[in-house]
Amino acid sequence: MRHGRKMNGAIVWVAPLLFVLFALPAAVAAQARVAREMTEREAAQALLDNRVTPERGRALRLAAELGPRASAELKAAVIEAAWAEWRNDLDRPPTSEAIFDYMDAVAGLRDPRAIPFLVEVINHGAVATNALADLGTAAFPAVLAAVKAPTGIDMDVSGGVTTLRFMVEDGSLSARQLEQVREVARERLSGTQNLFVVKAAVQLAIALDDPKLRRIVERIAADRATAEALVSPYMSSGKPASRDYRNWAIDSVQEDARLFLSGRKTDSGHRPFPPR
Repeated sequence: MRHGRKMNGAIVWVAPLLFVLFALPAAVAAQARVAREMTEREAAQALLDNRVTPERGRALRLAAELGPRASAELKAAVIEAAWAEWRNDLDRPPTSEAIFDYMDAVAGLRDPRAIPFLVEVINHGAVATNALADLGTAAFPAVLAAVKAPTGIDMDVSGGVTTLRFMVEDGSLSARQLEQVREVARERLSGTQNLFVVKAAVQLAIALDDPKLRRIVERIAADRATAEALVSPYMSSGKPASRDYRNWAIDSVQEDARLFLSGRKTDSGHRPFPPR
């Protein structure tokens, strides 16, 4: 039976419209009620099930909402589930971006047990670097090891150097740890380094406020030959950089050095995760 009336030549369907308007809030309330009914233990079990299910998604959302307030059992399940996603144990499509949701959830836990995972994904943006800096000295040994690894992936090293800078700027490191960071800065501002490692090391050197490191940055800023010798002629992929790219890379490093020597800041400082 059609429920409508003619108005200016058009039929207005009153009853169906009213049904939608009343049903929508009820559906939203029902979804919220169902979400509240999942306990942390049920969420942990869903995450460890290693199947792509609606319950798994709900469990991850619950963990992300609770953050540091989650139970130890749920935190451990989130970390294990994140490893499973990283290893693609769930056989998701190659285009899936689900791992980023897991990275966010793990970062928000502020749990030292997450440090190995966060170091593993340190080259995937600011989430891991900020989360590791949130953990402070607990994360320091693992981050330092990643930076000093002789065969470390360039972007892993760059992310590690940035994390160390965050820790320096936060004032969370001991005198002994600061000396180790100064050693890292000296190492990464000598020899030949990946462009992004150099850029991160320049910022670290200035953050350390060390006269010897500052002089190194001053030479990089003033002498193009010094910057050219420092920046690798190869891309992160191992392919030789084009002449245009290399010129841009050297210019960029010198510009950074001048910028930070002048005392100007960028917006790339430590931002606690999730943002407070």
